[in-house]
Amino acid sequence: MKKLSLDAFTLKLIAIISMGIHHTVMILWEIFPVWVHIPLYILRGITFPIMAFFVTEGFRRTSNIKRYMLRLLVFGLIAQLPYTLAMGIYTLNIIFSILVGLICLALYEKLYVQGNKRALFVITFIAILLVSMVTIEGALFGPLMIFLYHVIKNEKRRRTIPLISWFIMMLVSNLATRAVMGMGMEEMDAILGTAGRLAQLEVLMSQYPIFSIGALLIIPLLWAYNGERGRRAKFLFYTFYPAHFAILAVIAFALGLVNFSVFGF
Repeated sequence: MKKLSLDAFTLKLIAIISMGIHHTVMILWEIFPVWVHIPLYILRGITFPIMAFFVTEGFRRTSNIKRYMLRLLVFGLIAQLPYTLAMGIYTLNIIFSILVGLICLALYEKLYVQGNKRALFVITFIAILLVSMVTIEGALFGPLMIFLYHVIKNEKRRRTIPLISWFIMMLVSNLATRAVMGMGMEEMDAILGTAGRLAQLEVLMSQYPIFSIGALLIIPLLWAYNGERGRRAKFLFYTFYPAHFAILAVIAFALGLVNFSVFGF
């Protein structure tokens, strides 16, 4: 049997497709039956670990880290409005989590490796994570995964340990979310605006722990990465990310699943 071999383009394409499916089900969840949610929500654990892996690859290969950070900042800002409208939340989008992770890598190399200022790096690293944890989607978990991909030098371990760590972090987070959401359903209805969908929400809550399984599915995919770039599509993710949120926001509005008036529109 021929050994599976995947290039960077193919892996990124898998991540983008998974993200699109996950966000579609997540944003338009009211029109999908429960049996659709459960398997597709596993995809939530696939996208970011793949993108985080290639952030560290890009960090190692880029000739201009400042330009890399600026590109993330620009596209993060472009994506923020459609992200907010589609998701209905006020945190910064996942591109900012990637940016924070990249900043942490730059600080690690500058302070810890080259400058031998380990205490300063640790303090700065913890401060950045604590601030971003409450303001950015995926922050704390996101930058930590990017950091693990960078500091683990053994290639086999590098493609395994961060994913197992992501699985554990996701599992704990999902169990905690389930516990928090275990409040009275009437109170949850008032908070989330899920009138008429409480029975379905109860079923979804019971399945929360399985959502972390997606992280483990990536291990054989990264092990199959052959180190080749594949087809050039530098801005595919940057373009797709805000575009798919904009499309989903329009669809959600057309179906009456979201009211833009709460955002001042």
